[in-house]
Amino acid sequence: MVFITPSVKRPALFSRIMHPLTIGIIYMLITIILYVQAILTERYNNFVIFRASFYHLIHGMPLYQLYPAEYYDYFLYHPSFPILFAPFAILPKEIGLLCWLLASTALFLYTLRKLPLEVSVKSSISWFLLIELSNAIQSEQTNPAVAAFMLLTVIHLQRGQSFRAALFASLGFFIKGYGAIVALAFLFFPRKGAFIGWSLFCGIIGSALPLLFISPAQLLQHYTDWGQLLTSSTIKEDGSLLGMLHVMLGLGPALIAGFDKMMLCLAVIGLLYALICGYLKPTPVYPWLLTTYLLIWVVIFNQSTEAPTYIIAMTGVGIGCYMMPLQQRWRNILLWSAFIIVSLSPTDLIPRCINQYAIAWHVKALPCAVVLLFLQAAIGGLKISTVFKK
Repeated sequence: MVFITPSVKRPALFSRIMHPLTIGIIYMLITIILYVQAILTERYNNFVIFRASFYHLIHGMPLYQLYPAEYYDYFLYHPSFPILFAPFAILPKEIGLLCWLLASTALFLYTLRKLPLEVSVKSSISWFLLIELSNAIQSEQTNPAVAAFMLLTVIHLQRGQSFRAALFASLGFFIKGYGAIVALAFLFFPRKGAFIGWSLFCGIIGSALPLLFISPAQLLQHYTDWGQLLTSSTIKEDGSLLGMLHVMLGLGPALIAGFDKMMLCLAVIGLLYALICGYLKPTPVYPWLLTTYLLIWVVIFNQSTEAPTYIIAMTGVGIGCYMMPLQQRWRNILLWSAFIIVSLSPTDLIPRCINQYAIAWHVKALPCAVVLLFLQAAIGGLKISTVFKK
Protein backbone atom coordinates (compact mmCIF):
# COMPACT_ATOMS: atom_id res chain seq x y z
CA MET A 1 0.00 0.00 0.00
CA VAL A 2 1.30 3.41 -0.93
CA PHE A 3 -0.39 6.72 -0.22
CA ILE A 4 -1.15 8.48 -3.47
CA THR A 5 -1.25 12.25 -3.89
CA PRO A 6 -2.11 14.23 -7.02
CA SER A 7 0.82 14.69 -9.38
CA VAL A 8 1.88 18.33 -9.63
CA LYS A 9 4.69 19.69 -11.78
CA ARG A 10 7.28 21.39 -9.57
CA PRO A 11 10.19 23.74 -10.37
CA ALA A 12 13.63 22.15 -10.59
CA LEU A 13 14.81 23.93 -7.42
CA PHE A 14 11.85 22.55 -5.50
CA SER A 15 12.67 19.05 -6.70
CA ARG A 16 16.25 19.39 -5.49
CA ILE A 17 15.10 20.64 -2.08
CA MET A 18 12.70 17.72 -1.75
CA HIS A 19 15.28 15.15 -2.84
CA PRO A 20 16.01 12.58 -0.09
CA LEU A 21 19.77 13.18 -0.41
CA THR A 22 19.36 16.92 0.18
CA ILE A 23 17.18 16.28 3.22
CA GLY A 24 19.66 13.76 4.58
CA ILE A 25 22.57 16.19 4.23
CA ILE A 26 20.61 18.97 5.97
CA TYR A 27 19.61 16.66 8.83
CA MET A 28 23.20 15.55 9.38
CA LEU A 29 24.66 19.05 9.12
CA ILE A 30 22.24 20.37 11.73
CA THR A 31 23.05 17.39 13.97
CA ILE A 32 26.78 18.16 13.72
CA ILE A 33 26.14 21.85 14.47
CA LEU A 34 24.15 20.88 17.56
CA TYR A 35 26.93 18.51 18.60
CA VAL A 36 29.51 21.30 18.36
CA GLN A 37 27.22 23.56 20.37
CA ALA A 38 26.85 20.88 23.06
CA ILE A 39 30.61 20.39 23.30
CA LEU A 40 31.39 24.12 23.43
CA THR A 41 28.75 24.82 26.08
CA GLU A 42 29.32 21.50 27.90
CA ARG A 43 25.56 20.98 27.94
CA TYR A 44 24.96 17.29 27.31
CA ASN A 45 23.70 16.12 30.67
CA ASN A 46 21.30 13.51 29.26
CA PHE A 47 24.08 11.77 27.39
CA VAL A 48 26.17 11.75 30.56
CA ILE A 49 23.24 10.11 32.39
CA PHE A 50 22.92 7.38 29.76
CA ARG A 51 26.66 6.79 29.65
CA ALA A 52 27.08 6.72 33.42
CA SER A 53 24.15 4.31 33.81
CA PHE A 54 26.10 1.64 31.93
CA TYR A 55 29.05 1.90 34.32
CA HIS A 56 26.75 2.06 37.35
CA LEU A 57 25.05 -1.13 36.19
CA ILE A 58 28.16 -3.19 35.50
CA HIS A 59 29.70 -2.09 38.82
CA GLY A 60 26.61 -3.12 40.75
CA MET A 61 25.60 0.42 41.75
CA PRO A 62 21.98 1.65 42.10
CA LEU A 63 20.55 3.04 38.88
CA TYR A 64 17.68 5.15 40.13
CA GLN A 65 19.24 7.51 42.61
CA LEU A 66 20.90 10.89 42.15
CA TYR A 67 24.62 11.18 41.43
CA PRO A 68 25.19 14.95 41.74
CA ALA A 69 28.94 14.58 41.30
CA GLU A 70 28.36 13.12 37.80
CA TYR A 71 25.12 14.66 36.54
CA TYR A 72 21.85 16.23 37.60
CA ASP A 73 18.40 14.61 37.35
CA TYR A 74 17.47 10.95 37.55
CA PHE A 75 18.06 8.00 35.24
CA LEU A 76 14.48 7.05 34.27
CA TYR A 77 14.81 4.23 31.79
CA HIS A 78 14.40 0.46 31.78
CA PRO A 79 17.18 -1.49 33.58
CA SER A 80 18.15 -3.04 30.23
CA PHE A 81 18.66 0.33 28.55
CA PRO A 82 22.25 0.76 29.85
CA ILE A 83 23.20 -2.48 28.05
CA LEU A 84 21.62 -1.27 24.82
CA PHE A 85 23.49 2.01 25.19
CA ALA A 86 26.84 0.24 25.72
CA PRO A 87 28.16 0.82 22.16
CA PHE A 88 28.07 4.58 22.83
CA ALA A 89 29.07 4.38 26.51
CA ILE A 90 32.35 2.55 25.92
CA LEU A 91 33.62 5.22 23.51
CA PRO A 92 35.43 8.35 24.71
CA LYS A 93 32.76 10.78 25.88
CA GLU A 94 32.97 13.31 23.03
CA ILE A 95 33.12 10.61 20.35
CA GLY A 96 30.29 8.68 21.98
CA LEU A 97 28.12 11.80 22.01
CA LEU A 98 28.75 12.45 18.32
CA CYS A 99 27.95 8.84 17.40
CA TRP A 100 24.80 8.90 19.55
CA LEU A 101 23.43 12.06 17.94
CA LEU A 102 24.26 10.96 14.40
CA ALA A 103 22.80 7.50 15.00
CA SER A 104 19.60 9.00 16.43
CA THR A 105 19.18 11.30 13.43
CA ALA A 106 20.04 8.58 10.91
CA LEU A 107 17.63 6.08 12.49
CA PHE A 108 14.81 8.62 12.54
CA LEU A 109 15.36 9.70 8.93
CA TYR A 110 15.74 6.09 7.77
CA THR A 111 12.41 5.24 9.36
CA LEU A 112 10.64 8.12 7.63
CA ARG A 113 11.95 6.85 4.30
CA LYS A 114 10.40 3.42 5.01
CA LEU A 115 6.87 4.75 5.49
CA PRO A 116 4.27 3.46 2.99
CA LEU A 117 3.90 6.90 1.41
CA GLU A 118 4.97 8.52 -1.81
CA VAL A 119 8.51 9.92 -1.87
CA SER A 120 7.24 13.50 -2.15
CA VAL A 121 5.01 13.05 0.91
CA LYS A 122 7.85 11.52 2.93
CA SER A 123 10.04 14.48 1.97
CA SER A 124 7.35 16.93 3.07
CA ILE A 125 7.05 15.15 6.42
CA SER A 126 10.83 15.21 6.81
CA TRP A 127 10.97 18.99 6.35
CA PHE A 128 7.97 19.42 8.66
CA LEU A 129 9.77 17.52 11.44
CA LEU A 130 13.23 19.04 11.02
CA ILE A 131 12.98 21.71 13.73
CA GLU A 132 11.23 19.43 16.19
CA LEU A 133 13.86 16.77 15.64
CA SER A 134 16.55 19.41 16.18
CA ASN A 135 14.91 20.33 19.50
CA ALA A 136 15.05 16.66 20.53
CA ILE A 137 18.62 16.14 19.31
CA GLN A 138 19.75 19.24 21.18
CA SER A 139 18.69 17.56 24.43
CA GLU A 140 20.50 14.30 23.49
CA GLN A 141 17.41 12.34 24.51
CA THR A 142 16.07 9.01 23.29
CA ASN A 143 12.82 10.36 21.84
CA PRO A 144 13.86 10.24 18.15
CA ALA A 145 14.88 6.60 18.59
CA VAL A 146 11.63 5.78 20.41
CA ALA A 147 9.58 7.39 17.62
CA ALA A 148 11.56 5.40 15.04
CA PHE A 149 11.10 2.08 16.85
CA MET A 150 7.37 2.72 17.21
CA LEU A 151 7.03 3.30 13.46
CA LEU A 152 9.30 0.39 12.54
CA THR A 153 7.09 -1.91 14.61
CA VAL A 154 4.09 -1.15 12.41
CA ILE A 155 6.12 -1.04 9.18
CA HIS A 156 7.24 -4.63 9.78
CA LEU A 157 3.81 -5.75 10.98
CA GLN A 158 2.46 -4.53 7.64
CA ARG A 159 5.17 -6.50 5.83
CA GLY A 160 4.35 -9.67 7.79
CA GLN A 161 7.80 -9.69 9.44
CA SER A 162 6.73 -10.71 12.94
CA PHE A 163 10.18 -11.09 14.48
CA ARG A 164 11.37 -7.66 13.37
CA ALA A 165 8.12 -6.06 14.50
CA ALA A 166 8.44 -7.70 17.91
CA LEU A 167 12.09 -6.70 18.17
CA PHE A 168 11.38 -3.02 17.51
CA ALA A 169 8.39 -3.02 19.87
CA SER A 170 10.65 -4.49 22.56
CA LEU A 171 13.40 -1.95 21.88
CA GLY A 172 10.84 0.82 22.31
CA PHE A 173 9.77 -0.70 25.61
CA PHE A 174 13.34 -1.12 26.87
CA ILE A 175 13.95 2.59 26.32
CA LYS A 176 10.62 4.01 27.46
CA GLY A 177 7.90 1.61 28.57
CA TYR A 178 5.19 3.36 26.57
CA GLY A 179 7.24 2.88 23.38
CA ALA A 180 5.60 -0.52 23.00
CA ILE A 181 2.06 0.83 22.89
CA VAL A 182 1.97 0.78 19.07
CA ALA A 183 2.16 -3.00 19.32
CA LEU A 184 -1.64 -2.73 19.66
CA ALA A 185 -1.64 -2.46 15.87
CA PHE A 186 -0.83 -6.19 15.70
CA LEU A 187 -4.54 -6.82 16.39
CA PHE A 188 -5.30 -5.63 12.87
CA PHE A 189 -2.67 -7.58 10.97
CA PRO A 190 -2.35 -11.32 10.21
CA ARG A 191 0.14 -13.61 12.00
CA LYS A 192 -0.96 -12.48 15.45
CA GLY A 193 0.31 -15.65 17.11
CA ALA A 194 3.78 -15.27 15.62
CA PHE A 195 4.00 -11.66 16.79
CA ILE A 196 2.94 -12.59 20.33
CA GLY A 197 5.45 -15.44 20.42
CA TRP A 198 8.34 -13.33 19.20
CA SER A 199 7.35 -10.50 21.54
CA LEU A 200 7.54 -12.87 24.52
CA PHE A 201 10.92 -14.12 23.32
CA CYS A 202 12.35 -10.62 22.83
CA GLY A 203 10.80 -9.40 26.06
CA ILE A 204 12.28 -12.20 28.15
CA ILE A 205 15.73 -12.02 26.58
CA GLY A 206 15.81 -8.24 26.76
CA SER A 207 14.61 -8.08 30.35
CA ALA A 208 17.36 -10.49 31.38
CA LEU A 209 20.21 -8.65 29.61
CA PRO A 210 21.57 -7.06 32.82
CA LEU A 211 22.18 -10.58 34.16
CA LEU A 212 25.31 -10.55 32.01
CA PHE A 213 26.81 -8.25 34.64
CA ILE A 214 24.73 -8.47 37.84
CA SER A 215 22.95 -11.06 39.98
CA PRO A 216 19.21 -11.83 39.81
CA ALA A 217 18.74 -10.18 43.22
CA GLN A 218 20.36 -6.98 41.99
CA LEU A 219 18.25 -7.00 38.84
CA LEU A 220 15.07 -7.46 40.88
CA GLN A 221 16.09 -4.49 43.01
CA HIS A 222 16.60 -2.37 39.89
CA TYR A 223 13.10 -3.24 38.69
CA THR A 224 11.67 -2.39 42.10
CA ASP A 225 13.48 0.95 42.21
CA TRP A 226 12.43 1.75 38.65
CA GLY A 227 8.76 1.09 39.41
CA GLN A 228 8.88 3.25 42.53
CA LEU A 229 10.48 6.13 40.63
CA LEU A 230 7.98 5.99 37.76
CA THR A 231 5.00 6.01 40.11
CA SER A 232 6.34 8.86 42.25
CA SER A 233 5.77 12.58 41.68
CA THR A 234 9.52 13.05 41.10
CA ILE A 235 9.36 12.94 37.30
CA LYS A 236 6.22 14.99 36.74
CA GLU A 237 7.03 17.53 34.01
CA ASP A 238 3.59 19.03 33.24
CA GLY A 239 4.35 19.30 29.51
CA SER A 240 1.24 17.30 28.63
CA LEU A 241 -2.26 18.39 27.68
CA LEU A 242 -3.15 18.05 31.36
CA GLY A 243 -0.35 20.41 32.32
CA MET A 244 -1.54 22.93 29.74
CA LEU A 245 -5.11 22.79 31.07
CA HIS A 246 -3.90 23.15 34.66
CA VAL A 247 -2.34 26.50 33.74
CA MET A 248 -5.00 27.79 31.36
CA LEU A 249 -7.90 26.93 33.68
CA GLY A 250 -6.04 28.14 36.74
CA LEU A 251 -6.66 24.91 38.64
CA GLY A 252 -5.52 24.78 42.24
CA PRO A 253 -3.89 21.72 43.88
CA ALA A 254 -7.20 20.64 45.39
CA LEU A 255 -8.83 20.30 41.96
CA ILE A 256 -5.96 18.91 39.91
CA ALA A 257 -6.15 15.28 41.09
CA GLY A 258 -9.86 14.91 40.29
CA PHE A 259 -9.52 16.80 37.01
CA ASP A 260 -6.64 14.58 35.89
CA LYS A 261 -8.58 11.40 36.66
CA MET A 262 -11.52 12.67 34.62
CA MET A 263 -9.31 13.61 31.66
CA LEU A 264 -7.41 10.32 31.73
CA CYS A 265 -10.73 8.46 31.83
CA LEU A 266 -11.84 10.35 28.72
CA ALA A 267 -8.50 9.57 27.07
CA VAL A 268 -8.91 5.84 27.71
CA ILE A 269 -12.50 5.92 26.44
CA GLY A 270 -11.29 7.63 23.26
CA LEU A 271 -8.60 4.99 22.75
CA LEU A 272 -11.03 2.13 23.35
CA TYR A 273 -13.43 3.70 20.86
CA ALA A 274 -10.63 3.87 18.30
CA LEU A 275 -9.81 0.19 18.85
CA ILE A 276 -13.46 -0.87 18.61
CA CYS A 277 -13.80 1.02 15.32
CA GLY A 278 -10.94 -1.07 13.96
CA TYR A 279 -12.92 -4.23 14.62
CA LEU A 280 -16.24 -2.89 13.35
CA LYS A 281 -14.83 -1.19 10.24
CA PRO A 282 -11.54 -2.88 9.30
CA THR A 283 -9.74 -1.02 6.50
CA PRO A 284 -6.18 -1.14 5.11
CA VAL A 285 -5.44 2.38 6.35
CA TYR A 286 -6.79 1.85 9.86
CA PRO A 287 -3.61 0.43 11.49
CA TRP A 288 -1.68 3.51 10.37
CA LEU A 289 -4.34 5.90 11.63
CA LEU A 290 -4.24 4.02 14.94
CA THR A 291 -0.45 4.28 14.99
CA THR A 292 -0.45 8.05 14.46
CA TYR A 293 -3.22 8.32 17.05
CA LEU A 294 -1.09 6.46 19.58
CA LEU A 295 2.02 8.52 18.83
CA ILE A 296 0.09 11.64 19.83
CA TRP A 297 -2.04 10.08 22.57
CA VAL A 298 0.88 8.66 24.54
CA VAL A 299 2.58 12.08 24.68
CA ILE A 300 -0.25 14.51 25.41
CA PHE A 301 -1.75 12.34 28.16
CA ASN A 302 1.58 11.47 29.78
CA GLN A 303 2.38 13.62 32.81
CA SER A 304 6.10 12.93 32.44
CA THR A 305 6.06 14.63 29.02
CA GLU A 306 8.54 17.43 28.46
CA ALA A 307 9.32 19.57 25.41
CA PRO A 308 11.76 17.16 23.65
CA THR A 309 9.15 14.37 23.89
CA TYR A 310 7.05 16.13 21.27
CA ILE A 311 9.09 14.71 18.40
CA ILE A 312 7.02 11.56 19.00
CA ALA A 313 3.69 13.41 18.90
CA MET A 314 4.72 15.61 15.96
CA THR A 315 5.70 12.52 14.00
CA GLY A 316 2.14 11.33 14.56
CA VAL A 317 0.80 14.72 13.49
CA GLY A 318 2.85 14.82 10.29
CA ILE A 319 2.02 11.29 9.19
CA GLY A 320 -1.59 11.43 10.38
CA CYS A 321 -2.38 14.60 8.44
CA TYR A 322 -1.31 12.86 5.23
CA MET A 323 -2.98 9.55 6.09
CA MET A 324 -6.36 11.12 6.86
CA PRO A 325 -8.68 11.84 3.89
CA LEU A 326 -8.52 15.60 4.44
CA GLN A 327 -9.10 18.44 2.05
CA GLN A 328 -5.82 20.17 1.26
CA ARG A 329 -6.96 23.32 3.03
CA TRP A 330 -7.55 21.47 6.31
CA ARG A 331 -4.30 19.56 5.96
CA ASN A 332 -2.38 22.81 5.55
CA ILE A 333 -4.14 24.44 8.50
CA LEU A 334 -3.35 21.53 10.82
CA LEU A 335 0.26 21.17 9.71
CA TRP A 336 1.11 24.88 9.78
CA SER A 337 -0.62 25.39 13.12
CA ALA A 338 1.31 22.49 14.63
CA PHE A 339 4.58 23.65 13.09
CA ILE A 340 4.26 27.21 14.38
CA ILE A 341 2.86 26.44 17.83
CA VAL A 342 4.71 23.23 18.65
CA SER A 343 8.06 23.60 16.89
CA LEU A 344 8.57 27.36 16.59
CA SER A 345 6.78 29.11 19.45
CA PRO A 346 8.97 27.78 22.30
CA THR A 347 12.20 28.73 20.46
CA ASP A 348 14.20 31.94 20.15
CA LEU A 349 12.95 32.24 16.56
CA ILE A 350 9.72 33.71 17.98
CA PRO A 351 9.56 37.11 19.77
CA ARG A 352 10.10 36.75 23.50
CA CYS A 353 6.71 38.26 24.33
CA ILE A 354 5.12 35.25 22.62
CA ASN A 355 7.81 32.72 23.49
CA GLN A 356 7.47 33.15 27.27
CA TYR A 357 3.73 32.48 27.20
CA ALA A 358 4.14 29.50 24.88
CA ILE A 359 6.50 27.91 27.38
CA ALA A 360 4.57 28.88 30.51
CA TRP A 361 1.24 27.65 29.14
CA HIS A 362 2.65 24.40 27.63
CA VAL A 363 0.94 25.21 24.33
CA LYS A 364 2.82 22.44 22.48
CA ALA A 365 -0.01 20.12 23.52
CA LEU A 366 -2.79 22.16 21.91
CA PRO A 367 -2.39 21.51 18.14
CA CYS A 368 -1.48 17.90 18.84
CA ALA A 369 -4.77 17.50 20.73
CA VAL A 370 -6.66 19.07 17.80
CA VAL A 371 -5.08 16.61 15.33
CA LEU A 372 -5.95 13.78 17.74
CA LEU A 373 -9.61 14.85 17.56
CA PHE A 374 -9.44 14.85 13.76
CA LEU A 375 -7.95 11.34 13.87
CA GLN A 376 -10.70 10.25 16.25
CA ALA A 377 -13.30 11.47 13.76
CA ALA A 378 -11.48 9.90 10.79
CA ILE A 379 -11.23 6.55 12.56
CA GLY A 380 -14.92 6.66 13.40
CA GLY A 381 -16.19 7.46 9.91
CA LEU A 382 -13.39 6.75 7.46
CA LYS A 383 -13.88 6.10 3.75
CA ILE A 384 -10.60 4.82 2.41
CA SER A 385 -11.36 4.24 -1.23
CA THR A 386 -9.97 7.64 -2.28
CA VAL A 387 -6.96 7.59 0.05
CA PHE A 388 -5.02 4.40 -0.54
CA LYS A 389 -4.24 2.44 -3.63
CA LYS A 390 -2.92 -1.10 -3.51
